[in-house]
Amino acid sequence: MYISEYYVPSHITGFFVPFFSDDYLKTGSTGAGVSLSTGLRTAIKVTKGDGIDIFMNGKKTIKNKTSVSTNCINILKERFQEQFKNKLVVINHNSDVPIEAGFGASASAALGICFSIKDFVSITNEQCIAIAHETEVKNLSGLGDVVAEVKGGIEIRKTPGVSGIIENIVPDKNLNVLALSLGMKKTESVLKDPKKLKLIEKCGTKQLQKLISEPTVEKMMECSREFSHKTDILSKELLDLADTISEINSYDASGIMIGEGIFTFINKEDKEKILDLLKDIKGEIVISEISKGLL
Repeated sequence: MYISEYYVPSHITGFFVPFFSDDYLKTGSTGAGVSLSTGLRTAIKVTKGDGIDIFMNGKKTIKNKTSVSTNCINILKERFQEQFKNKLVVINHNSDVPIEAGFGASASAALGICFSIKDFVSITNEQCIAIAHETEVKNLSGLGDVVAEVKGGIEIRKTPGVSGIIENIVPDKNLNVLALSLGMKKTESVLKDPKKLKLIEKCGTKQLQKLISEPTVEKMMECSREFSHKTDILSKELLDLADTISEINSYDASGIMIGEGIFTFINKEDKEKILDLLKDIKGEIVISEISKGLL
């Protein structure tokens, strides 16, 4: 019997530019976001038997073609057939952030599987990251979350892909991330819309150039907010709420990409007034420290 577990940070994207290639490892996105220390824990048990059982927050999930966990373990089983012969793999995910809501939970799950199973199949950290990224790209569940969660911090993804150039913005104050999620939104629904992608590419490229010229937390949130307004991904209700928060907070608020939610950075002075503003809104609030990275 083999047992292992791994905790992976989550990630919120503020704005992005998608890049697609025939090579899954070169496919990805540029843009900016932040990794949260609050994330997802994956525990794996390999025993005698056959098949895959997957649980999310204690509930058994349906193994289908859109399941990141199913596809990730299938890639591993295909490449390491001898190790998985006559083996039952049981995967338990426990998430501290909303699922399918723009928190990069699918990337956290893929990374959690790869790093938990790492010693069983004898692969390197680099191989774990590559397989997790490949899984996300094949699934259209994310393009830049895997590499961002590995890097940690507030990041600018300057070039796409698993080996892309990523630089951190170091805040001059001790900040937390505050996010509000109102529900699920499939990343795939946006990434399969050609008209929407064209608009995202245009707006995202412009914001990336601005942020590279002035790499600060304030500029990152300003660029993210403008991206939210111009790409029509976020509902009017959330755009209005983000604008209201931006008026009373030290930092702008923006849409979670891609999710039905918003996020901002908060300091001790602003925390209570933001929470007071959100107290009557039916949604899930996440307050987290900024992750220092996976490795």
